[in-house]
Amino acid sequence: MVKGLPRNFWLMSIGSLLFFLSFNILLPELPGVLKKMGGGEYIGFILPAFALSALLARPFSGWVTDRLGRKHAMVGGALFCVIAGVLYPWAQTIWLFFLIRFLHGFSTGFSPTGFTAFTTDVVSENRRGEALGWQGIFSNSGTAAGYALGAWLMLWWGQNGLFISSSVLAIGAIFIFTLLPETKPDKQTVEQDGGFFYWKAWQPGLLMMLVCIPLGALLTVMPDYTAGLGFENKGIFLTIYIGSSLLVRVFSGKLSDRLGRATGVAIGTSFQVCAMIMLFYNKAFFTAAVLYGIGQGFNAPSLFAWAGDVSTISTRGRSLSMLFMALEIGIIIGGLGSGWILNRSSTGYHWVFGFCSIASIMALAFSLSQHKKSP
Repeated sequence: MVKGLPRNFWLMSIGSLLFFLSFNILLPELPGVLKKMGGGEYIGFILPAFALSALLARPFSGWVTDRLGRKHAMVGGALFCVIAGVLYPWAQTIWLFFLIRFLHGFSTGFSPTGFTAFTTDVVSENRRGEALGWQGIFSNSGTAAGYALGAWLMLWWGQNGLFISSSVLAIGAIFIFTLLPETKPDKQTVEQDGGFFYWKAWQPGLLMMLVCIPLGALLTVMPDYTAGLGFENKGIFLTIYIGSSLLVRVFSGKLSDRLGRATGVAIGTSFQVCAMIMLFYNKAFFTAAVLYGIGQGFNAPSLFAWAGDVSTISTRGRSLSMLFMALEIGIIIGGLGSGWILNRSSTGYHWVFGFCSIASIMALAFSLSQHKKSP
């Protein structure tokens, strides 16, 4: 335990690890599942289908988090993971697969808003970036472990066993979330400044969208791209990027507390520009994964802390939901854009990475322009 960060924060972080592990064990294996159904040409829609429902849920998740409570959002989102894991084995057609995938996306539409708001509630402002860095370590450990464990679970327990494992992990997250205290004030007056939306968070929201366009593309194409390079583990790039992200999260969060949120994002996007250019020129595959992960390790704590800084306790859920909406929009653009490029070019991967490079450069430019304007 780190001195000064409360016990309930760590308990919530363990729940977030299980939550992210629940749905990420599926991601590297879903393209193969879809191909078996004869839907190989629809691989580019796997991530956007998930992200679209998450996006639709985000405004409501902010409202639920602010008005009903942080725990309602956390538990409600995890319930969608439980339901989807049970339903996936029944998906024998492409349309049913995507219907369940769409339903599954509501999970990330609700839970992360709840537990990110919980963190900003229980941790003092001058340690907010550090705490969000630690939260990211737990969440991304779940993601990284999911990429690594998914193939192993598929090998030993089969496709249905993989889906049921996803539900069991989500049940574990729900149990932990129910142990947490509610941090929403009992009698709060929710500020009427835009209903479901909190426009004061537009700067970190725009940056989040830009940095998540490459993420959506990489999550879509990397399993097959990695296999095409001859690697047996289709999740190796994603695992390395998450692992390197974990190594810098606490340091990067503290840095954003001291130097400012825009500075933290500028550092992160600089690393990611380098990574995308390396992939564009088909150079240094593993180095690119490390650099991309370092960039993400700077971006996420800085952006979430920024959204927390510009909100009050009565608008915090909606401020964070704006950031998550931007995240989903970026992932949708990246997933659909990469799928469109792959289907129309014989050198598709090359141009996917070029597309990602442009988005990363735009994020770097905007973060630099906000250097004196951010908290």
